[in-house]
Amino acid sequence: MHIILPRVPVFQNKMKRFLLSLVSTFYLLVISAQLPAEVAAYYQPADGKKGAELKTALFQIISPHTVQSYTPGVWNAINSYDIREDGKIWEIYSAISNFTPVVDQDKGQECDEGVKYNREHALPKSWFNEDKSDKDYPMYTDLHHLFPTDRNVNEIRSNYPYGEVGEVSKQSKEGFSKLGTCVDSIGYTVANRPGVVFEPNDLYKGDLARAYFYMATCYEAYKNGFGKDRSLKDWSSPMLSGNVYPFFTDWALKMLLRWAANDPVSEKETNRNNAIFAIQKNRNPFVDYPGLEQYIWGNMTDVAFSSDNYQPVSTGISSPHKHIFHDTDDTLYNLQGQRVNAKSPRKGIYIRKGRKVIK
Repeated sequence: MHIILPRVPVFQNKMKRFLLSLVSTFYLLVISAQLPAEVAAYYQPADGKKGAELKTALFQIISPHTVQSYTPGVWNAINSYDIREDGKIWEIYSAISNFTPVVDQDKGQECDEGVKYNREHALPKSWFNEDKSDKDYPMYTDLHHLFPTDRNVNEIRSNYPYGEVGEVSKQSKEGFSKLGTCVDSIGYTVANRPGVVFEPNDLYKGDLARAYFYMATCYEAYKNGFGKDRSLKDWSSPMLSGNVYPFFTDWALKMLLRWAANDPVSEKETNRNNAIFAIQKNRNPFVDYPGLEQYIWGNMTDVAFSSDNYQPVSTGISSPHKHIFHDTDDTLYNLQGQRVNAKSPRKGIYIRKGRKVIK
């Protein structure tokens, strides 16, 4: 199965999100069954561990990695694997992006949305509380949480925590990403008022949640660029609790777990994980083992991890509609599951052979 997202409009009804979730759920089952033996062997030292102990065991596995340079290292990396099928940069904050790799890189000048892309730290670097003169601490260039994003929208995000917006103050084109006060149901408040948050699009909430779980695991302890011993306890943010476990504040953890469940691992993430492993020499276990976060923070903390007999966590979605995912011809379906004329479809998103395609 392959998922193609050259340009993605905002999905506004529940049926669309449901069917897109079915695509991801089907893919989740496929990749779980096909995890290469060498990848399972990589995680074998964590076998039998549960909860916080599992997190620490995974830390010991994934923390050794090759630290990249910010320039040109990070640029070279994202320009090699964050590429859409049309050859453009696969950024995650804008619905109108059409960036040519390298040519449209940010040159440090302010611009409108859709003009330049830059390198976004999913966990803002200000949260690490490292000396500004230190450019060699490992999180600064960790590819697993660095994503290409529209420069203009990235500036809107600033270093605000992720969340879900109630009252919008700023947004990207088509409302794809939003900044504003947090909805009451999330529970994030500042001085007894809803805090300001940045909400990425639903399409990438799971990707970003898994990047956060990775960072919470990879950096239980580390040395910064000056050789000083540091840990997660030194980081600070409205999303972070100031400890190694659980590391996240209650409201942030509940939200991230929900994001990961509602937006399961995609082929894009798997390909990205493999590409980063080839460069950085470590992996994101939350991509390799969909639902692994539940074994550490969720409702499966009493279940022992098994690297070669892992059962993916159910997202609560029933088995996919077979007539959508198992056709052997070129039948095209819309997001309501209806068969359409493949020769002359209207512009939009469709499903063919389990692939999400755009016409």
